[in-house]
Amino acid sequence: MFAIEQPTQMINSKKQSSEMSRGLSKTWRVSALGILMILLWLGPIKHGLAAETGQEIFQTRCSACHTIGKGKTVGPDLAGVTSRREDGWLVRQIKEPDVLLAEKDPIAIQLLQESNNVPMVPLGLNETEISAVIAYLKSTEQQVEVATGLPSQYMPTVLISIVVLIVLTLIGLKAGSKEVDVR
Repeated sequence: MFAIEQPTQMINSKKQSSEMSRGLSKTWRVSALGILMILLWLGPIKHGLAAETGQEIFQTRCSACHTIGKGKTVGPDLAGVTSRREDGWLVRQIKEPDVLLAEKDPIAIQLLQESNNVPMVPLGLNETEISAVIAYLKSTEQQVEVATGLPSQYMPTVLISIVVLIVLTLIGLKAGSKEVDVR
């Protein structure tokens, strides 16, 4: 009799372990989906923080000579500069404008002539600060591009909300289709 019960216990044990592994894989999927959604949600916030820091740097270090969309002052108006110039060139122009002039960079020489031969001075910004200023300049262009309709800063929130609604709907449909054994 003992030999007959042992295979039955092994079958029951295999069923339980199979059910546990399915439960763990569902838990893992939900956890991974949650982490992915949080990362997607926080991505735009980090970019927004860089733009805010860039705005502060621009206002304290750059706005004496430059404007964004308000015309030329001492230096050129920087509206649309990130679409006209490559990021690498912008980094060099902000970090070492004197070196670009010494290398006879044609764009730097043209800008010098347009500003009555008043050269841009090196501001002593580090790479992070320069990246923040460029992110700010890009963010001003993105805001200008959306004249009507939904402001661009709300797009990540709208997209994430749509994804969350779809996921919750799928979870609800899956939960609603389960068979319940009432004994």
